[in-house]
Amino acid sequence: MRFGRPTVRLFLLAVAAALPPLILAAILLLEPPRWLSRFSPATGLVVFSLLTAAWWAVVAIVGARGLGDDVKAIVDLAQRGRAEGDIGPGPAGAVERNRQIAELAERLRASPIRGGVKEVALATVQTAVSVTHDATWSLAVLRSPSEPALPRGIYGTDSTQSDIPAPVTEVARWAATMQSDDESIPAVRYGEGPWGAFVAVEVAAGDDLRASLLAPWEGRAAPSRAERELLSLLGQNAAIAMEHALLVEQLRAQTDELNRMASVQSDFLRGVTHDLQTPLTRVSALAAEVGEQPQLSDAARADLETISHQADRLRRMVAQLLVASRLEVGALQPAQEVFRVEPIVQRTWDAMRAQRPFKLEVGGVPHLAVADPDRLEQVMWALLDNAVKYSPAGSAISVTVSGDAASGGELHSVIRIRDEGSGMDEDSQRRAFEQFYRSETARRLAPDGSGVGLYAARGLVEAMSGTIGIASRLGGGTTVEVSVPAEADQDEVAASHRVTKVPA
Repeated sequence: MRFGRPTVRLFLLAVAAALPPLILAAILLLEPPRWLSRFSPATGLVVFSLLTAAWWAVVAIVGARGLGDDVKAIVDLAQRGRAEGDIGPGPAGAVERNRQIAELAERLRASPIRGGVKEVALATVQTAVSVTHDATWSLAVLRSPSEPALPRGIYGTDSTQSDIPAPVTEVARWAATMQSDDESIPAVRYGEGPWGAFVAVEVAAGDDLRASLLAPWEGRAAPSRAERELLSLLGQNAAIAMEHALLVEQLRAQTDELNRMASVQSDFLRGVTHDLQTPLTRVSALAAEVGEQPQLSDAARADLETISHQADRLRRMVAQLLVASRLEVGALQPAQEVFRVEPIVQRTWDAMRAQRPFKLEVGGVPHLAVADPDRLEQVMWALLDNAVKYSPAGSAISVTVSGDAASGGELHSVIRIRDEGSGMDEDSQRRAFEQFYRSETARRLAPDGSGVGLYAARGLVEAMSGTIGIASRLGGGTTVEVSVPAEADQDEVAASHRVTKVPA
């Protein structure tokens, strides 16, 4: 009869071997048979020993088959427990298994993705060594989507390999082509070849990244299912980390290229604006000099005025480009003066010589702006020029200048430029201050625009600690509001008090 547990069968077999000799010894000692008195005590002991030995031989013969099966089962159980609880040298059991998973998760969270792909490759090898307690792991990169970022070769635990990995060996190539011995977990392969037994863990992402974690497995049984699952998880996460590191490298390279192109663009703008300023100034000066000749006809004088006006207009556009280039490098430092705003607005409008109605109103708290008058004039030129270009001929342009006190009690000079043009949709309003942006409507109404005016205007206003915004709707015109710091005009306030004082 066989029992279900090997330990129970071993116990019963031991009892069967020991109990009959003990019973026989008790009988001989308590009530010895009469025939035993014919023999000496030494002879009786020999007879007892022979009977006991014979009984043990019978028990051994009967239980030999079952005992061999039990011993084999116990050995298999011990080996299986070690294989399922551990990978490589070290303590076995579920506690060790949990430690391995926890350490793997911690190392994956700390993966140096931003440090570069080569650092991730080395960290992958170090993770495999730490989790498995096996220092023979290496990473063979056979195919790389970016040779500069991740050169092909063998990466080990030595940090000096971060620059130049070791060449790919024949062992690595053979392991990469090794057939899977467990179809349920194909990413982990075990095989024996001319170089001995090896385990290879696939590390792959897309079609361009192909690598394998390799470790010699000589003298050890094939990996158990628990080992394969853990190694497969390590390979999958290593592939994800390397792929993310490659994306970071690509984004960094693209960002560097964009920054380089932006620098080239800024240098180009500064060069062009500097080169154009001198001839435009010369044209204006020559036009003014020739215009002073008394013998000129009225038609020639009008042409000279047109030349001078267009040269001034081009010079202002060049100034906008120069402001844009200075904003790019943060080299714009506006002055801080106290002045009235309305004369600057009127002077700018007069210089534009726009043939349409214009209205300038002043209200609110009497005030003086605290800003850079030259920079504010550049802002007014850009905004008034846009109002003229993007509104119908003959339509009115209005500007209001008012002193408004903010909620915190700070006084600001608020300038509102209103036109009766076609207006702007929400997307155009949101992107209006982007450099070189021009909507389809703007391109249709003014094909010669540069898309720099509003960008430069916002940069100038913000450099003067002010704000700028747009309120518009399609078909309803546009209002641009500029606000700069201001202080109360005490002289005008006092004068208004004297005028409104009621005599006693």
